Amino acid sequence: MKRVPQLYERDIMTLTLPQKSHTKKSSTIPDAALKLLREGFFAYLGTAEPGCEPHVTAMFYLWDKSTKTIYLVTSKGSKKVLNIRRNRNVSVTIDQRDPVSPAGNSGVMIQGKAFLIEMELAPEELMLKYMEKYIDFLGTGYPLGSRIAIRVTPKSISYWRGTEFFKWKNPKK
Repeated sequence: MKRVPQLYERDIMTLTLPQKSHTKKSSTIPDAALKLLREGFFAYLGTAEPGCEPHVTAMFYLWDKSTKTIYLVTSKGSKKVLNIRRNRNVSVTIDQRDPVSPAGNSGVMIQGKAFLIEMELAPEELMLKYMEKYIDFLGTGYPLGSRIAIRVTPKSISYWRGTEFFKWKNPKK
């Protein structure tokens, strides 16, 4: 009789079989992904804490279609800013969930480099659009002086709808 070795939690990942990716490569960002980037409401920013512990935060954002970058605004002393100062590699996800069928879920994941920009140096037109998008939630007294902009330049953008996956790689990165 063959003896089965004792399995530990650290071994679980080694029990999976290799899978072929079903992601379609795209030379352009799919229109449906661009629509979600323009119209989505929340983004989830993932950064790495010391020791590579993940840190994910829901945030307001603005997609800049002309530069293919995403802007987020946060307080200067936030955990995410401290993490970005140590490691600029980030991931941002924007999703749209279908409450009736998971097959209708869609989302965009941006992987790239984050740049911290003092508010007085951030593109004024974009920051006005950001405020306009979220004015009902931020209010007119939103203290931009204590904030910092995070610009994420994508290395790649993945898009999914149901079980269909697409990936765009930035030719400039």
